[in-house]
Amino acid sequence: MRTQTLHKTVRQELSSEISDGYALLELARGWLKQGNPVVACELLTSAFRSTEADSDRKLRAQIMMETGRALMMQSQWDQAETSLLEAQRIFMDIEDHQGAAQSARNRANMYFQKGRFRESEDLCQQALEWASIINDRQMRATILNTLGAIKSANGNYREAIKTLRLCLADFHSSGNRIRQGYVLLNIGLTQIEISDFAEAIGSLNQALAIAMEEKDLNLVEICYQNISKCYLAQKETNLAKSVIDTARKILPGLNSKALEAELNIIDCSILRLTGDINGAARLLEITYELTVEHKLTALQADVLLEQGLLEREKGHNDLAVAKLDAAANQYRQIGLDQGFRKAVQALENLKRKNDAP
Repeated sequence: MRTQTLHKTVRQELSSEISDGYALLELARGWLKQGNPVVACELLTSAFRSTEADSDRKLRAQIMMETGRALMMQSQWDQAETSLLEAQRIFMDIEDHQGAAQSARNRANMYFQKGRFRESEDLCQQALEWASIINDRQMRATILNTLGAIKSANGNYREAIKTLRLCLADFHSSGNRIRQGYVLLNIGLTQIEISDFAEAIGSLNQALAIAMEEKDLNLVEICYQNISKCYLAQKETNLAKSVIDTARKILPGLNSKALEAELNIIDCSILRLTGDINGAARLLEITYELTVEHKLTALQADVLLEQGLLEREKGHNDLAVAKLDAAANQYRQIGLDQGFRKAVQALENLKRKNDAP
């Protein structure tokens, strides 16, 4: 029914005497921003056939680039690559370095999503060169952001942090405040990966200040969660608890079951570390039911992991193994490698403990 409604909307837009290629391109971009690539593709097809696209090569390249983006959103990788490559070729022919950089960046993002990091990095470097020619700091920043993500995915965390700091400087120069907040978040998350918790707290607090200023509740939520996890990793349970309590006071308007589950899981870790085993067990049971009811599969795996760690501390090794194994299987099914590694490591630690003389 939803698809039929969308197609009807497109037909209405196309039948309302909109035949101008430029107007159709802008309409398609609007649908892409709303996350509707199917609708965007129909509009882009009409734009491609327009008189304006025949006579204006830049418009034609822009249509092909947006078509590539729409196809990427539908995981139609080969067709997306064809469109983006042709767009990039035309942009270079007309010496439009901005368009060429955008096309290369989109191809880099596509290869990143496919896990082909080497190709993605090469395209980022090419896009960065073109963006630097025209001194487009905003464009450079978005490319550096992808480049930082590639380095992080490859385990080159310190190099990733250096790249993300360059990205932060470019977003600062371009005046994009909210993107600075998200880059600071990424820096903080990368610092967590190398257990540099003090530096991570500093980065996350900077991101939190921007999130408050810009009223971005999603960023506020993520910052609070990770700041509390940093304190928890340093065994600063009182500070972790204080951050969680503050988050609960500030964020109730989100009415998010996922947020409630996330905060509960961190609270359970705090209770476990402070010796309140029974309190942690009760809260984990409540949280597990919450994750099942609302189909929060990733958080359900987090609960199973925490339950496994709790049962290990209680000396219930067989039950601990069952919970940790269930967590590992769920992480693997949904493709969360970090969680999977954590669960497997906990299982191996438990096995070594059981095998010890």
